[in-house]
Amino acid sequence: MSAEDKKSTKLTSIPRWEAELWSYVSHGDGMRCPVYDRCQVRKRGGWCPDDNRERINRLLDEKQFNPQSYDFIDSEAKGLGRLCQLVERLAQKYLKMGGVRCPPLSTELITLFDQHHDIEVRQLPLKAYHGAIWHDSDEWVIQLKSSDASTTNRFTLFHEAFHILAHCRTSPVFRKRGAVVGSFNELLADHFAGCILMPRQWVVKKWAEVKDFDRMVKIFAVPKSAMCIKLRQLGLI
Repeated sequence: MSAEDKKSTKLTSIPRWEAELWSYVSHGDGMRCPVYDRCQVRKRGGWCPDDNRERINRLLDEKQFNPQSYDFIDSEAKGLGRLCQLVERLAQKYLKMGGVRCPPLSTELITLFDQHHDIEVRQLPLKAYHGAIWHDSDEWVIQLKSSDASTTNRFTLFHEAFHILAHCRTSPVFRKRGAVVGSFNELLADHFAGCILMPRQWVVKKWAEVKDFDRMVKIFAVPKSAMCIKLRQLGLI
């Protein structure tokens, strides 16, 4: 069976919207948004994550939280780019599969991301990255940086979960070229982690109840950086 036939078999077994997502990922170069030049949201002046991906990546990596560093992030009031919409829908799919209805999200949900292979999570003294994935013949191994805070590990875990899905669904396998840090594929993985850990409906509801940033961070068990990005994207702060 050719590579194209294998890809076609993979994509016909999932919903059309999800097949669309993996088709974009598969045909992109991994470094830039594959629909950047024809994105209607960007053309009408909407905020484009791809134009700011390296700055967002730095915010998620910074150890010291400074709220003023997030002023460049605008709300998605003018719309959400197509790939971001599809990634958010993917996160909602797995929340529904896991029967999850309120925060904080249990990390046990990770078992759903490849139901044909075991997924083992290991904490290791990583230096260059917050996390990594490896695939053996019968299991996935997600490595998490042992010196990171538990909230950072949770975010990294679901970032790597998106990579597992992409490896399973795309052909050629989740292409990357050049440096990985700051690439569009990494931006998508971060967006997925933010959507599954902080679904917009939950965040809007809880913010209306508590109106307190630190309490939101504890309720959702996420890094301060991730929560600040989410609240600014939703136009809540």
